[in-house]
Amino acid sequence: MKTLTKKLGIIKMGYLILPAIAGTAITLQIAFSGKISKEIGTIETVILVHFFGLIIALMIYLISGNATIKIINDVSLFAVMAGAMGVIIVFFISKSFSVNGALLTITISIIVQLIGSKIIDHFGLFGAERIPINMVQVFSLLLIISGVVLYQRK
Repeated sequence: MKTLTKKLGIIKMGYLILPAIAGTAITLQIAFSGKISKEIGTIETVILVHFFGLIIALMIYLISGNATIKIINDVSLFAVMAGAMGVIIVFFISKSFSVNGALLTITISIIVQLIGSKIIDHFGLFGAERIPINMVQVFSLLLIISGVVLYQRK
């Protein structure tokens, strides 16, 4: 029984790597999108990023062997909104990168994500488990924000 518990713990820990990979991908996407945006324009960058993202996603979907047309019939409003958010993310990140650079762009984005995520958890929005905020978390967020403000001072 202990071996199974250890295996499950290791598997669960393995899933902690996924957000690290996603964070790396976000950082690289910001840098790549910012560079492309300077060369061809922001809206053109949004179109290219999403076009090639669609091509890759379709390839993965078709290769997976589970491809059906059913997904088109059952489109959720959340899927439409997530797609719209993707366009907004790439557009605003690309614009910010050219003016603010990578570090400030990513830092502000992460702070807003932390605050937004805590709001979602606190109220249990979108089907998330309700996890109320506590004073340690409030202090931690304020500490992170003050650190960014201090870092940006010249």
